[in-house]
Amino acid sequence: MAVIKEKAECCTLLVDELYGQLPARVYATLFQRGKLSVRLISQFSKLSARQVKNGLCVLQQHNLLFYSVDANSGEAEYSVNHEYAYNLVRTGKILEMVDNSYGPAGRDVMQNLLLLGQTRISDLVAAYQAKINEVNNDDAWLNDKKPELVIKSKAQLNSVLCRLIEAELIDVIHSKTFQSAHEIEKQVHREVMDVYFPNGIKGTKAKVEFEQRVAEGLRKVREESKTLKRKLAQNGGASKRRKLAVGNETNGAPEEEEDLDPALDPRQVIRINYEKCIVELRSRRLVQYVNETLGETTGYVYGQLLKQLTKNISRCRSDPLMDTLTPEEKVTPSVTTNEILDKVKTSIDLTLGIGKIPSKSISKSAAERLTPFAPKDKIPFMNQDDSDDDEEDGDYSDSDEEMDTKKENGDAPVARMSRPEQLRQHLLLLAEGHPGFVRHCGEDEWTVDFKPLMENLRATELDSIIEQTSGRQGLRLIRILRTKGKLGEQALQSLSLMRKVDLQQKMLEMRLVGFAHTQEVPRDNKADPKKSIFLWYCDTEQAYSSLIAKCYATMVHCLQVLEVRRQKDKDVLSLAKRTNVKGKEKDMMRDESYARFAKFLKDERLLMAEMMRIDDTLALLQDF
Repeated sequence: MAVIKEKAECCTLLVDELYGQLPARVYATLFQRGKLSVRLISQFSKLSARQVKNGLCVLQQHNLLFYSVDANSGEAEYSVNHEYAYNLVRTGKILEMVDNSYGPAGRDVMQNLLLLGQTRISDLVAAYQAKINEVNNDDAWLNDKKPELVIKSKAQLNSVLCRLIEAELIDVIHSKTFQSAHEIEKQVHREVMDVYFPNGIKGTKAKVEFEQRVAEGLRKVREESKTLKRKLAQNGGASKRRKLAVGNETNGAPEEEEDLDPALDPRQVIRINYEKCIVELRSRRLVQYVNETLGETTGYVYGQLLKQLTKNISRCRSDPLMDTLTPEEKVTPSVTTNEILDKVKTSIDLTLGIGKIPSKSISKSAAERLTPFAPKDKIPFMNQDDSDDDEEDGDYSDSDEEMDTKKENGDAPVARMSRPEQLRQHLLLLAEGHPGFVRHCGEDEWTVDFKPLMENLRATELDSIIEQTSGRQGLRLIRILRTKGKLGEQALQSLSLMRKVDLQQKMLEMRLVGFAHTQEVPRDNKADPKKSIFLWYCDTEQAYSSLIAKCYATMVHCLQVLEVRRQKDKDVLSLAKRTNVKGKEKDMMRDESYARFAKFLKDERLLMAEMMRIDDTLALLQDF
C-alpha cells in the first residue's frame, strides 16, 4: 500500500527517536526503495551487512517489519510495517487507557511489552521473577529505600496477562504475523485455486464462491492470533471464574483471585495488539466528546455502554475483503438498559445532567421513537439551513420559583424517577439529534452506529479547522459549495453576498490550503484559457487528504525541532544523565545550567503535547 511522503518521514523519525540511528537508516531505506534483501539494503544504505542485520533485528523485535522468502533466490526480503511504526506515538495514550481500565499492574505489563517488543511468556515471567527476588532481598536495600512492587507474584502476572489477552489488547505471534497483507492474500488465493478451482474460475457463481473462500481463508489467518483468547474462553472467561470463586468462598473454600486463572503456555510469544488499542482509544475519545457536550455523568454512562458494545469489536475499520457478511450475519450488537445499569457504580448520582423540564413540554412519542435500522447514505455534514422552525412559541419551562417550590414539596421530576429510568434519560439524551451518539434500536435496547457517527465527527472537525484557518466567511463559502455543487464566481458572489475582491481573496486563500478547488470548462474546442469558465467546488475527500498530509508534516517539524534543541543543549543533558545528578538536578547543577535544563524540559513537553493534539486529529480522520 502506498504511503505518503510525510507519513514515511514521520515514521522514520519516530523510529530514530525510540530505537536509534542505525534502525532508522535501515527503515528509511526500505521506505524509499520498497521490498529489499539484506544485500540490497546494504548497497543502498551504505551500511555493512552486519550493521544491516543488527538494525533488522531491532525492527523485527518491535514488529516494524514484514518479510518473505523469495521463491527463486531463496533470500529473505523485507518491507516496512508503517502502521506499527506510527502507533509508537500513541504509547502514552495506550498506557493511560490501560491504567484507567486495568490498574497500575496492567499498565506495567503493557509498558514492558511496549519496551521489549514481541516477548515469550516464559522470558517475561523470568524477568518479573528476577525483579521480585531482587526487591525481596533485604540485604540489597540496607542503605536505600525499598521500592514498591506493582507485580508481586507470578500468579498476579499470569492473572494480568489473562485479563489483557481476554480484552484482545495482547495477541499471539504466529507463522504469518510477519507477512504483509498483500503476501497473505496472494498465498490464500493460490491455496483456494489449487484446492477448489484447479480448472479455473468459470461463471459468475464460481467467482462469488471463490471470493467467499478467499474471505474465509483470510479470516482463518487473522484468527490465528487469538488462540490464547479462545483457550481462556473455554474456561468461562474472567467474570465466570470470579463468580465460581465467590461460590467456593461461600462453601468454605476461599481462593485468591490470581489463582483462578489458568496458567498460560510459557512457549507462546505475545505482542501488543494495536488494532484493539485503537478501538479503546476511539471509545475514550467519544466519551470526551460527550463530556464536553452533554456533561460528565452522561459521559460516564456512555463509557459503560461502549465497554459493553466493543467487547467483540477487534478493529475500528472493517476489511472489505474479509468482513463480508450475509444478511443473516449482519446483526448489530446492542445492550439493554439493565445491562448498562449493572455496570454503573452505585456511587454515581444519575440525577446530575438531566434537564428539569415539565412533562407537558416534552413529546414522549418523539423522545421514545425507535430506530431499528442503521441510517443509510447519511450525509455526514450538518444541514446548513438550520432554523428554529421546530421550536414553537411560548415558555415551556417552569420559572425558578416554581422549580424551587417543586423541590421543597419533593415534586422534582428527576428525584421521583427510579434509577433505571434516570439511566434511560441519559441514554435518550445521547440518542437525540446530531451527531447520534446512540441509536434506540429496540424496547430498552441501545446500540452505536460507529461508521455514520465518526463521519459526522470528522465533518465537524473539518468545519472547525476551516473556521480556524479561514474564518466564518470561509466556512460559509465552503458550506454554499457543498450545498449547491460547482459554481462560477458570479453565482458564488450572488449567493454569498460578498464583494468580488473579498470573495476572490478568500477563495484563493482556501485553494492554497486545499479546502477549495477549481475546474476549467472550455467554451470551445480550442480550449483557450482566456475564454474558459472556471468553476469553484469543494472536494471533501481531497480536503481530508490534504489535512492529513499537513498533520504529518507538522509532526515531522516537531520532531526535527526537538532534535535541534537536543543538539543545542547536549552538554546540559549529558550532565543531567549522570548518576550522581539524576533526580537532584536543582541541587547539583549551576543556576545557569539548571535554567537551560528546565527550559529544555518545558519546550519538550510543549512539543510532545502538540504532537498528541495532532495525533487526535489524525486518529479521527483516518483511524477511527
